[in-house]
Amino acid sequence: MSPSDGTANDLTPAKRRPPEGFLALEGQIRFLETFLPVRNAAIHDFYHTPRDDLEIRPSRRQQLRAALRLLGNGTGETVPELYRLYYNRLFSTIWLALNWGPYTPEIRQIADPQQRMYLSQVHSVDTCWQPAVQSAPEDGLLVEIGTGLSDGWARIALLMPKVKLVSLTIEADQAEMARSIAARLGVADRVEVRVGDLFDPATTRDLVGTADAVTAMGVIPHFPPPRKADGLRAMAALLKPGAPLLIFDAYRTTDFSRFMARALLSSLSWYPAEKDFRSALDDAGLSLLRFDAHPAASCLPFADDIHTTDQLREEFGPLVARLFPRIARAFMKGLLTPQESVYLSGVRR
Repeated sequence: MSPSDGTANDLTPAKRRPPEGFLALEGQIRFLETFLPVRNAAIHDFYHTPRDDLEIRPSRRQQLRAALRLLGNGTGETVPELYRLYYNRLFSTIWLALNWGPYTPEIRQIADPQQRMYLSQVHSVDTCWQPAVQSAPEDGLLVEIGTGLSDGWARIALLMPKVKLVSLTIEADQAEMARSIAARLGVADRVEVRVGDLFDPATTRDLVGTADAVTAMGVIPHFPPPRKADGLRAMAALLKPGAPLLIFDAYRTTDFSRFMARALLSSLSWYPAEKDFRSALDDAGLSLLRFDAHPAASCLPFADDIHTTDQLREEFGPLVARLFPRIARAFMKGLLTPQESVYLSGVRR
């Protein structure tokens, strides 16, 4: 959307030529060929290598039970526990990232549904990070809020060989797996994975005012409604003057079904209406440079492309391999249908 939609004039530095393969299908495919085997091996080793703390790691049964409870009336877990019990291992067998992405015409032409889904997620990373990739100093500092399954920082670290990245996660297992991935990709000297709560000032005190860009994908829903502006303000505080906060997320256009409302409450996710989203951005003191909204139809193919995988079958057995993709598909359709997805950039006023 344009400045007439309430966004400010573009204040970012002059754009330079993007790295080879950025926002290009061929480059995104090459990234998958490099990243996926490394990520899958790191996650496999994390869960299958004997270690002193193995007894505190969730078993297959615990993780499946957590997944099924999540679709019920609530689990009682905290956000870090949900990631540890539910998202990290189970979703890594069917998704590239703990997020979705719009489907471009090029991606829709890909025959393999899993490849389409993965590419939509890589393209979403590229689109979200685009202002930083094109304008941040080549040896600058970029901060990612929400490590997830490591696709975000890994994509940028491989595209920008001099940049330094700090990726913040609230969950220690994610951090350990991400550090292993960084070492295997040969970028551990430029990537710091930090465990901490964004709402705890001690977590990011040394980063305040130092970042050339801050990015968050799928993070805002985990901020409770009264704290969304506080979370946005905490992210914006890390920026250098004039540097952008980059977000990919979603807002409601209609109410969720009763089932989805219950499931989202169980997963500690609160998706705002558009007016509440914009109000939180304004309350956080952000002027918008970009607010590119995508209707549900551009993202819904993601749900249809969720299928079982050999990795899911090997990790959890035939019953879970049959049932879980169906659960995830229904969940994502219920999540995406009443929403618009949005890429936004903002700077502190």
